[in-house]
Amino acid sequence: MATTNIGALLLAELQTLSTEARRKHPEIKEAAERVIVVLRGIKATGSVEIASELAKSDEAISPFVLGCKTNNHKLASISVQCLQQLISHRAVSPRSIAQTLSTLNEVIHLGVDIQVKILQMVLPLVTMYDGCVYGETLVDAFHLCLALQKSRDPIVNNTAAAILRQVVVAVFDRVVTEDREHNDDEQEDTRESDMTRKYAKDAFFVLQDLCLWAAGSDTIFILDETVDQGLVLDLIESVLVNHAAVVARHTSMLQILRERLAPFVVGFFAEKAPFTLAVRCIRIVWLFIRDLHVDLAPECEMFLSILTRLVDPGITSKGGRS
Repeated sequence: MATTNIGALLLAELQTLSTEARRKHPEIKEAAERVIVVLRGIKATGSVEIASELAKSDEAISPFVLGCKTNNHKLASISVQCLQQLISHRAVSPRSIAQTLSTLNEVIHLGVDIQVKILQMVLPLVTMYDGCVYGETLVDAFHLCLALQKSRDPIVNNTAAAILRQVVVAVFDRVVTEDREHNDDEQEDTRESDMTRKYAKDAFFVLQDLCLWAAGSDTIFILDETVDQGLVLDLIESVLVNHAAVVARHTSMLQILRERLAPFVVGFFAEKAPFTLAVRCIRIVWLFIRDLHVDLAPECEMFLSILTRLVDPGITSKGGRS
């Protein structure tokens, strides 16, 4: 939890925003002054209480949304900084989450400083606003990260890749909680529940798109055509490292691995692949064998045969030497 007093910070930034915008953007000045009145009317002094009051209204983000829409770097920078503080304090209304993500998408071209702040907001939006970021809203969060991961600036590129990994893991973290709430402690056919429970559905579609990206196929959920294959393999590895048990518990997710990922891996090793990608695929194969051998026994048997031939190319698939 952030420790900055959200009331004092917002008052100072709103006054700055109002001053900067008063000539060319009077609508921003008016919106900022309305929020100043709201803040001064809050009797609480602690950040948690102030944030709770602000989260009851959509008005709190209004001046900052308008500031971002100007495409003016100074106004957008102030606005993005304030949105970051509002998000980290849970001071954004659940009804405003989709608008907030849309607003951030409009300013991703305004400079590295703003891009880094945007990335710092994505994970808190996914993890701190329970029940708000799923389905299409989750897709918007992914699109922000994927767009910035293509940046030529190494700081932005690497930060976006790191946030992507954390968001993917967070998507599956939520399934753990959702399963627990539905008492899914035993292995069962969860294909139907995967399409009716919002977090399991998100995880299924994210895993499916990762496997489709890995194979160079068109995605269904996130719909982004150009994603680095090495990054995709890293994301799949993150899922298996952190949540193989979730995948094993959900029949539809196992089916995706069986029908999409396993054939890709087999075909991948049938060709001469770049070393860095081969290493990533070997790590995924190891995770299959270590954690999913009970549920994906035929696939793991194929993978063991592939690993054996990689170690000693003279060994045939039947165990003899050629």
